[in-house]
Amino acid sequence: MAKNEKLTICYNAWMIYSKNDDYDDLVGQIAERGFNSIRIDDGAGLLWDADGNVRSDVLISPPFGKYTKFTTYRTISDNKRLNLFDRLLRVCHAAKKQNVKVILSSWFFLHVNWFLEESENERLFSLSTEEKISFFADELSRILDVLRQEKLIDIVAFAEIFNEFDGLPFAGEYKNNLSKDQANKLRDLHEKEIEKLRKKHPDILFAFDTWTTKVQKEIIPRNIDVLNFHCYYAWPVYFVFQKDIVQWTLEEPEIPEDTKYYLKDRLVSVSDIMKEMDIIRTGKDWPSRISLYASIDENKEDELTKLLDDELKNNFEHYMKKLYDGVDAIISTHDRVVPNSRLVMGEGATYCASPTLAFERDSETFWEMLKNQMRYLSEKGIWGSVIATTHAPGRSAAWDACKDLYIEANSLFLED
Repeated sequence: MAKNEKLTICYNAWMIYSKNDDYDDLVGQIAERGFNSIRIDDGAGLLWDADGNVRSDVLISPPFGKYTKFTTYRTISDNKRLNLFDRLLRVCHAAKKQNVKVILSSWFFLHVNWFLEESENERLFSLSTEEKISFFADELSRILDVLRQEKLIDIVAFAEIFNEFDGLPFAGEYKNNLSKDQANKLRDLHEKEIEKLRKKHPDILFAFDTWTTKVQKEIIPRNIDVLNFHCYYAWPVYFVFQKDIVQWTLEEPEIPEDTKYYLKDRLVSVSDIMKEMDIIRTGKDWPSRISLYASIDENKEDELTKLLDDELKNNFEHYMKKLYDGVDAIISTHDRVVPNSRLVMGEGATYCASPTLAFERDSETFWEMLKNQMRYLSEKGIWGSVIATTHAPGRSAAWDACKDLYIEANSLFLED
């Protein structure tokens, strides 16, 4: 891949934690569909012990216990002790063989802590905000050192200390409600660590990752090379089904009758999910989301697919406008704060929690939307983009069936 070629990104964050560790096959599937880069969790915080020795036995468990199989997290290993260091290297070697770039990030404080023993989480959650940022920056630097030693450094498209920095517990958890002083303090801490990384690894691009196109400008580090934004402009398609059920609470939601129609007689409750998750440190909206999607009656999936397809067809221009407005907003912020950085849409379009629901596989309107998305982002000068967040091996009903559509959408983005 040429140095400045645009990135077609497959979001396959959990590769080093997956049941399937045939990375040559997985990377091959990704490359065959026109993706030239993969965004992954790099295992930061879990690769070495306190004495600097490689850890070979990190216990990884499915995040929602027996209900994980109903979710896009079904690829996570089943209660096994894994050598994550070895797995990261094998992912990177497979990527190099197939000329695929890797984007390094950490989801530890958002999702990865769900996969781990509480002792793993306690030692890292107990750090102060400054210590967290510094520790994970140092871990990223060590990972880059290893990749350099292994002659794999050239496969790194860019790297970031954290995924969705401004959505982490110390940054307010998905609300742009920090005071300017609070945001500036976080930016200062982040800038300090990025500067250290850039001095040690001058050949690597470093990113700030935000969960929104309306990012608070005071929190963006001014010394970044890449501004990685997320734009879930079509996620609300699913609200026609989930209503207001998914909430930032661990209480049992009230299920409207028109949603109940698509669910099993015996619902999976939030308390059922919580029993499987044990201690819930982050993402308190997820138990209600997972309980809902784990309760879908498989005999009603075709009807649910039609409901979603009709919603998208009837409001197509509305969703496209949300994309256009979101991209315009992030470009405006980018041009004011970090005009010399590159822009990447690292997550977006939709999030379907079900790996079997056929809407994103079968809807012609959905694929028309994605093609418009990729064409528009290319026209606006965006350097890299996903097609849709859950579209990766084992995570979406569309993956095996829509190979030609992935190739077409990615080709539209790569066109000059």
